[in-house]
Amino acid sequence: MAVDRARLLASNGQYGRLPNAVWTERLAALGFVRLDLVPQTPHLWCGHTGCLPWDDLKALLDRHGLIPAALTPPPYRYAITAPPGAQRSATLNYYGSCIALAAAMGCGRVVISPAGACWDLPRRELERNAAEMLALLVREAERAEVTLLLVPAVGGDAPLIAEAPVLNRAEELARMLREVDSPALGVCLDTNIMAINGGSLARWFDLLGERTGLVRLCDGCYHGWRAWGDGCLPVDRWLRQLEQIGYGGDFSLHLPGERYVESPDDPHRAALAGLAGEVRV
Repeated sequence: MAVDRARLLASNGQYGRLPNAVWTERLAALGFVRLDLVPQTPHLWCGHTGCLPWDDLKALLDRHGLIPAALTPPPYRYAITAPPGAQRSATLNYYGSCIALAAAMGCGRVVISPAGACWDLPRRELERNAAEMLALLVREAERAEVTLLLVPAVGGDAPLIAEAPVLNRAEELARMLREVDSPALGVCLDTNIMAINGGSLARWFDLLGERTGLVRLCDGCYHGWRAWGDGCLPVDRWLRQLEQIGYGGDFSLHLPGERYVESPDDPHRAALAGLAGEVRV
């Protein structure tokens, strides 16, 4: 599979201990052009009260020729499954700020996770809360000409990294897309979450192929997300399968978690090495 380098979205997620001037230079040196940008502190503060100006970051991105192509906000303590109340209001404001930021950056996609759900609430109540929340958020997204991409959550099968007891599998996401019927709502495939939740590429694309706006192609295991070769997943075989399926979109190299904060270049180098001979520059 010949993968155009422009389809690979580098991530600043694992560079959280480095200032903007350093990680932007490093990603440019690795040859990346486009980003799955994580609006995390200290790189860029964005919360339920708004976002701080990003002029300095924009100047660095422009200097190094880096283009934000997607925005992946950290869930923090927000939750799209929250019942009516303070947490729901804060979550709506937070993701509203992220939608506005994505529109200002011109990146057009915001990845939203169901992480942070209350495991003591009934599943149907959590699903209803998420549908209500997403219905409100897609209105903002439509006005801003931004697409929200719902990524599945890690379920109870991986208790060390469990995120939510709902919206784990392709079937659940497909039902949510039918319930919240909007062209501004799509999905993001995370291959580690797919594997943990017992899914497959064939099933995912059978149900969600036309609504898949991004693929987070990562290695991993029940303990978390891993750089290519550090986990137990067949990333190279999946890449070939994606070609056979006909996926022609972007690949995000974002890895949730802090496993690589001490060596943040390693996941990107591993991905490039794994694609050696298959990446078209």
